[in-house]
Amino acid sequence: MAAISNISHALTDQRVAEGKPFPLGAACTPGGVNFSVYSKNATGVELLLFDHVDDAHPSYSIPLDPSTHQTYYYWHVFVPGLKAGQIYGYRVTGPYEPDRGFRFDADKLASRSLRKRRCRARELQSARGQPAESEHCHRHEERRS
Repeated sequence: MAAISNISHALTDQRVAEGKPFPLGAACTPGGVNFSVYSKNATGVELLLFDHVDDAHPSYSIPLDPSTHQTYYYWHVFVPGLKAGQIYGYRVTGPYEPDRGFRFDADKLASRSLRKRRCRARELQSARGQPAESEHCHRHEERRS
């Protein structure tokens, strides 16, 4: 288990687990949140947790060790105790070779078209048409200028 690095304030000795490569994104469970992201060419991934949408810097940083948090091209981690509403992003490192299509930049927050994402609860219908409660990540629609 890896430790969570504190960036802005004290955190008890909370540990993270290996996590699972599927489902992709953030999957909330009663015990915490599993994060999974795909990147074929990343050399490193760091999960960043924010206390508030407007925070310029993350509150916590979780560097993912490829020996325990990478399965093929999937980077994953389970963070116990997190709940729906957690704001997060990824910092991804890798080659910067624009002529080959690689534009990794560790100074940028990676999260598709948005800077940060938020885990939210959502009701899903099962295949039989009965409600099934599940938690998924949805885009946080606030744009930064």
